[in-house]
Amino acid sequence: MNHSFGQTVALFLAAAAIGAVGGLLGVGGGILFVPLLVLVFGFEQHRAQGTTLIAMVPPTGLLAFMNYARAGQVDWRVGLLLMPGVFLGGVAGARLALRLPPQRMRVLFAALVFLMGAFEVYDSLVR
Repeated sequence: MNHSFGQTVALFLAAAAIGAVGGLLGVGGGILFVPLLVLVFGFEQHRAQGTTLIAMVPPTGLLAFMNYARAGQVDWRVGLLLMPGVFLGGVAGARLALRLPPQRMRVLFAALVFLMGAFEVYDSLVR
């Protein structure tokens, strides 16, 4: 997919804003990036998800982790126990996602984001 210079600049600025929000709120970039790539930049759902993973996991995940670790905000035991499950679940989830049509993926993604948001609102009002 070729992008004009303007689109490239817009993608960079969006990435900077999403990175800031992710760092501030601990929100995975995929929650913000996937809809942006699909709705604004015209990506197909699977391509948006794959692009988001390469953009977020290596650079942002590592740098954010290093900052949290430096601040003493990492439970190493739990984090290391989570790794195998995340690894295996990620492989299984990606394989399943690639078998589903893009429209179905968009609906599932939107439903998950909606439910997570509704739970956060409910939980913050109840506590």
